Amino acid sequence: MLKKPYDNLMELERGAEPTLMHLLDNAKVVILEGGRGVGKTTLAGRVAITREFNTVFDLSDPADRSALNQDPHRVLAAAKGPILIDEAQLEPELTVAVKRLVDDEAEPGQVLLTGSARIGRGALGGGDPLAGRAVRLRLHPFTQAELGGKPNSVFDRWWDDDPKSSVYPELGLGTLHEVMTTGGLPAVALGVNNASAPPHDIRTRALSAYVEGVLTANLAGSRVDRSRLLRAFRYLAANPGQILNVNRAASDLSMRAETVQAYLDLCEASFLLDTAPALRPKAHQVVTAHPRLFVSDVGLAAWAADTSPAKLLRDPRLSGSLLENLVANELAAQAAWSMVPIQVVHWRDSRKKVEVDLVLTRPDGSMLAFEVKSSSSVDLGDAKGLIALAEAADGRLQRSFIVYTGRAVQQLAERVWAIPLSALMTADAAGS
Repeated sequence: MLKKPYDNLMELERGAEPTLMHLLDNAKVVILEGGRGVGKTTLAGRVAITREFNTVFDLSDPADRSALNQDPHRVLAAAKGPILIDEAQLEPELTVAVKRLVDDEAEPGQVLLTGSARIGRGALGGGDPLAGRAVRLRLHPFTQAELGGKPNSVFDRWWDDDPKSSVYPELGLGTLHEVMTTGGLPAVALGVNNASAPPHDIRTRALSAYVEGVLTANLAGSRVDRSRLLRAFRYLAANPGQILNVNRAASDLSMRAETVQAYLDLCEASFLLDTAPALRPKAHQVVTAHPRLFVSDVGLAAWAADTSPAKLLRDPRLSGSLLENLVANELAAQAAWSMVPIQVVHWRDSRKKVEVDLVLTRPDGSMLAFEVKSSSSVDLGDAKGLIALAEAADGRLQRSFIVYTGRAVQQLAERVWAIPLSALMTADAAGS
């Protein structure tokens, strides 16, 4: 079962790699999870080489899968560690054998699992056999800084320091619309020659095949109607950033609310859709309980909306929604790289009719807030939601930002800045 380490690894750095190394230094089992084709195998293989893993199982290989299916306890016990198991979700009961293996040893970094569906959740009657033994790391599609060759997490700095005044190159609408219709999935963003994104029609075909492949793989053995699921996904994904109301979606789709919720859960488990829960700074405040819905990759959102760079020039509403999804993708990916756990939420006060698009929270309660504006100029009037959240947060809101398409970092008020979108998308971001 010992395999030669992965060859022909992509050279682009991943922002999650230092975090993955840190987790392997401190946990018995690390689960690297994320959507299909986002680069988990490549990253895990590179880490396995660096850390000199002795055994690699690839469950997409019928021989490896057969061995671990028939007698996983014996096979794992005989394998020399550390062990990498790629595509571990293909054998749901494997986590029980991994639990038994690591319970016999105290050292960290014994097993690295990768998977494009939620590993371990659902075994043992719904429990997680690896609870208390494993930590999870989500790998997202490429960020724009990763595609540029140098991952960069800006808000780890902004949590502690003010952004520095800086001016960025202008980001034209044509460039922005290309970015939003391409996204960060490696097969689409890098193209067939790993150098540049393919033409729009080829990207559309590739994204269509991607969604079909993900849904087909994750429906294996189930009785779910794939065509209805695909229709529900396109409906939900075509309106990124929406406040999710399952009953309204069910009415529009002529489906039962329970069916739509089941489809949504499946799309989340497949890493196609993400939800940002509602933040309640104070228990007594009137704040929406509905989450906001984002697509895991902005290119998938553009595909679901059947748009193109040319169409976006004539549809500012959709362009603004995709811009918000792009920012959500960038922040979620960078949040996953952080050594401190970060949750992405949103805030909306129905009584005051103010909201904030995205809020990042740490376990200590501290927060950063982001409002997204599809405009090349902003002023303090665009920060009403941010100011209202600061009042509600009792000093826990560290800094607030309006992400816009202009060029300059500008301080608009105390702890409120306007930040160019390119500051999130380039390696030399503000404050670096």
